Amino acid sequence: MSNEGSNQQLFLARIPHGVSGPQDFEVREAPIPVLKANELLIETHYVGIDAALRLITRDSDEFLFRVRPGDVVRGSVAGRIIESNNPAWRVGEYVNGSLGVQRYAISDGSGLERCDINQAPLGAWLGGFGVSGLTAYFAVFDACRPQPGQTVLINGAAGAVGSMAGQFAKLAGARVIGIAGGPEKCAWLINQLEYDVAIDYRRPDWFAHLKEAAPDRIDIIFDNVGGEIMDQSLKLIGMNGIVLMCGSTSQYAAEEMKGPANYIWLGTMRARLQGFVVFDYAHRYAEARKRMASWIKSGRIKIPQHVEAGDVGDFGAVFEKLYRGVNRGKMLLKLPAAGA
Repeated sequence: MSNEGSNQQLFLARIPHGVSGPQDFEVREAPIPVLKANELLIETHYVGIDAALRLITRDSDEFLFRVRPGDVVRGSVAGRIIESNNPAWRVGEYVNGSLGVQRYAISDGSGLERCDINQAPLGAWLGGFGVSGLTAYFAVFDACRPQPGQTVLINGAAGAVGSMAGQFAKLAGARVIGIAGGPEKCAWLINQLEYDVAIDYRRPDWFAHLKEAAPDRIDIIFDNVGGEIMDQSLKLIGMNGIVLMCGSTSQYAAEEMKGPANYIWLGTMRARLQGFVVFDYAHRYAEARKRMASWIKSGRIKIPQHVEAGDVGDFGAVFEKLYRGVNRGKMLLKLPAAGA
């Protein structure tokens, strides 16, 4: 297989302006190379669609990773090993890793993770059972540590991280308020994920609804979006509260990023503004997944995901949909190899 047929790969065609779309990407075909010693060939089944890609395709060297025009687009994928010259990895094993947006990927095993599909379906390893879910797990249980009776606000609440964070905060006994876009998403948060309150940020009076929902202020703000929503929410942070910066999706496509103007409330309320990166907890992933798998089995948590069937060339259109907010949970592109 490794020296037959061709591979489809996605390249960045140009620096995006505004939200990325199909016009910013280019599909190219290349031979599938013959495996060298200690290499393995992975057939991609799912590609994770991550908002942070827009951050690293900016015309800037400010960030740790950078994708330039002519580069294969970075992306986390999950798939199956179909050939191996590496004794540590067997044909038939399911894996995930940052292997780029392509049908087939060559790896020496570095950075790969085995996926136990008895714990969770393969696609979930890119979302609620993967980095998104692990981010929510450690951010809630280690960084924020909500207590029974406390009020937790989660913005981007219907997204990959937010949809898991709200469920974990509920497990901790907190009262959870979610902010999302549109009445359908808000109803979904309450009816499916058991949020206590859901607020549509597209309504002009959304902040009035938030004040009404948090008369005793907010103990924890779990921030996934930054921008105006975070800025206004800071007015309601409680005494000794926590504002956790997990993501800033509203800023990724902006020409000039803007920080919060209402930070004075952090001082007034003796609150803490904290950054968070899940990779600090890599040594504890197995521990988290063991608990999460038991909660999935018992029905205490769900793994929300929005799956779009397509191929490598559909990535740009699906990425654009992510920024339009069509997803509930993790957005995934399902490639033909995954089957029906």
